[in-house]
Amino acid sequence: MKEKRVLLAEDELVSATYLKDSLSALGYKVTLASDGKQALDFYFENPFPVIITDYEMPSLNGAELIQELKTDDVEPVIFMLTSHIDPKLIVNVMKLGIYDYLVKPLEEHEISIKLKRAFEYYEMKRMETISKKERQLRLEGHLEWIQWKEKMAGGEFNRLNQNLFESLKNSFCQGAGFGALVTLLKLVADTNVKEGNHYKIESELMELIQINTEMAEKALKMFSDIDLMVSSPMQFEERSCEKLFEQLLFWIEDLKPILALKNQQVLVSDLKPNFSKFKVSYNPFSLETSFKEIITNACKFSQPDSNITLVTNVEYNWFKSMIYNQPTSNADGTYGIPLQYENLIFEPFYRLSKNVFDQYGTLDFGLGLCYVDSCFKKHDGKLSVHNVIDHSESSDSPITKVAFRFSLPVIKI
Repeated sequence: MKEKRVLLAEDELVSATYLKDSLSALGYKVTLASDGKQALDFYFENPFPVIITDYEMPSLNGAELIQELKTDDVEPVIFMLTSHIDPKLIVNVMKLGIYDYLVKPLEEHEISIKLKRAFEYYEMKRMETISKKERQLRLEGHLEWIQWKEKMAGGEFNRLNQNLFESLKNSFCQGAGFGALVTLLKLVADTNVKEGNHYKIESELMELIQINTEMAEKALKMFSDIDLMVSSPMQFEERSCEKLFEQLLFWIEDLKPILALKNQQVLVSDLKPNFSKFKVSYNPFSLETSFKEIITNACKFSQPDSNITLVTNVEYNWFKSMIYNQPTSNADGTYGIPLQYENLIFEPFYRLSKNVFDQYGTLDFGLGLCYVDSCFKKHDGKLSVHNVIDHSESSDSPITKVAFRFSLPVIKI
């Protein structure tokens, strides 16, 4: 589970300080707000999974705060603090849609159990929301594909023009996939002229076929690579984590032309002393391909002149790597990975951006991260991507960054 962050809204200083110290001793990272308005500001700056709020507060009371918080895709788990045990009051408090209430004075054992369950409940709700949005996206994608086919059947692209290439190319890259190639072949059938034993085809149309055939060939090769990796035994090499760290640095050097496209650089954390005490088994070729795919994706979707940060560590029998990048804005003005895409981006043809990145020379129809996912499953590793809020920059406001995490199991030497 991610960091156990709790937002505490309590205007009574003595009670707030005591509760904050108690929760911190239990391992929670507590942010204290002196009233409801400040709590709301803290939440929108960096949403919290669990919130504990007093009922009576200045500026914005507990009930008003709860109403403002119930707008997110994944609502926080909310506890109401009360010093009363009047059943009517308790009923009214629960009608606000909170998770539970806490009666002052608090018992450490009780709050420990309740908070543990609250975080488990939040994570369950979060996964339910992701699944629901994934199903919606799949349905929308299927409908888009049907509409695209109907558009083709309606003859909308039946004449050659300057926009045809970009339309077909973008359709291919956006999930319409091989349908673009099928459309081109249908155009050939509609526009060709037979001369003796040969057919005459428009030169522009033939160029489109060649380009789309190359794209389809790349896609098929990637599918073949994924299938081979999944279905065949993989050869692993056993090396120290120190050697793997050095290998990552070497692979980053290979990516300098990619980094130069937008004047980016990769900042790498220091080599840890314990790296020489652990070893890891991996397939050099597939891991290199996957690592470079992750970094290249970070480059594509990061702002120009920005840094991509690689942090590595060995803990709890895992070699852990976290890659942070500062993303460009999405079409709707948001930043980073929308909640519903955290799992979907690892599936074929699911892409956050509809842009085509010709200058990177990579596949732009959502197969690269599918390969990465297959690679780490083959290594019995872990792979995830999510947004983080970075407060470490010099600017006054926090920055949304994308954190791409991969982990490989290690053995102590």
